[in-house]
Amino acid sequence: MMQKQIYLAGGWFTPKQAALVKRAVTALQKNPTIGYIHSPQEHQYKGVTEGHDPEGLFGGYEWANQTYQNDITAMDLADMAVVLWDMTDEDTGTAFEIGYLNAIHKPIVFVCEDDLQINPINLMLAKGITQCLTSVDELAMFDFQFVAGEPYPGLIV
Repeated sequence: MMQKQIYLAGGWFTPKQAALVKRAVTALQKNPTIGYIHSPQEHQYKGVTEGHDPEGLFGGYEWANQTYQNDITAMDLADMAVVLWDMTDEDTGTAFEIGYLNAIHKPIVFVCEDDLQINPINLMLAKGITQCLTSVDELAMFDFQFVAGEPYPGLIV
């Protein structure tokens, strides 16, 4: 069995988002169909974060350009993506990643634990994903060898 390389997209800017990312990484590490997980927060340019920036690079052109290029390269090299979506605090960077991944024909497994029947998503996001899961825990047993397309099961606007 050939293991898949995953690009893990999703914000990590709120406690809820950070917890989703942590839980997703843990679940994906248990999955025998996964060989590598690229989580952008673990691959920031020169290790810079908002809270760790000894050279004063965060938010500047050099940091933004290199972080962007690193993420684009990682998406290009990935077999597919897992996208973590928080309906209460939608991340525009994650929305961009969905569009880019769709444009380069990468399957997208979209994970949202919010109520899909109460919280609609934009049709451009809904049409760009391959399959939707409603629990991060499902990632541990999901078969990434073949991700069949399924219609988005929630409300669309």
